[in-house]
Amino acid sequence: MVDSHIYPICPKTIWFIAPGEIHCIQPTQPQEVMIQFIPELFPAKSITGEFLERLDLFSSHGHPLVLSDDDVAALMPHLMAMTDAFLSSSPFRMDVIEAHLKLFLIECNSLIPLPEHSQNEEKFQHPAIALFKDLVGRHLREWHKVDDYAEALCLSPHYLSEIFRMATDQSPKSYLSAQIIAEAKRMILFTDLSLKEIGYDLGFDDSAHFSRFFKLQTGMSFQDFRLSIFK
Repeated sequence: MVDSHIYPICPKTIWFIAPGEIHCIQPTQPQEVMIQFIPELFPAKSITGEFLERLDLFSSHGHPLVLSDDDVAALMPHLMAMTDAFLSSSPFRMDVIEAHLKLFLIECNSLIPLPEHSQNEEKFQHPAIALFKDLVGRHLREWHKVDDYAEALCLSPHYLSEIFRMATDQSPKSYLSAQIIAEAKRMILFTDLSLKEIGYDLGFDDSAHFSRFFKLQTGMSFQDFRLSIFK
């Protein structure tokens, strides 16, 4: 399950789950492998947030990477090397995992077919984009307006919106709303807190305001969404 949608797990496919994305996995085959990591684990710090932003792996929106037999053969040595290193007692085990994980991600990224319009286009980059996303992660419960983030970045709200749209085809306001909803869904899934309690935790003083916001963003009422998750 990814963001309340159910998908089958099929052979020779890889699902990339972004940080904060609501998901639940029910293993069906002994051959399944899960790699879960945070960049701070690795000694060389070569897998950074900036590196992950450059990849197109974690914005698949419910679509797995489907592999050919040749793709599987090329990726398996990295999986095996990471597994062997993880189980070893070598002082360089995390270095080995970091190196093979980075190569694994790069090779997976090369297998994603690019849209025709972006074949010869370089993705727009601006340092403020990563800083904005980092601020959202740290101040999600306090700042619900783009103006707050623009002020923290010493940018005008208009300029922040402009560069964010160029980089993501999305407004910073819609990104911020999506992150609030993702956190709300996570709390619905993993806690038994009420609408009022979740809304208050996310910085909404008025539960009715939070209820309207949730329905506007998801198309479902808070209660209907909770029932759909646990039915």
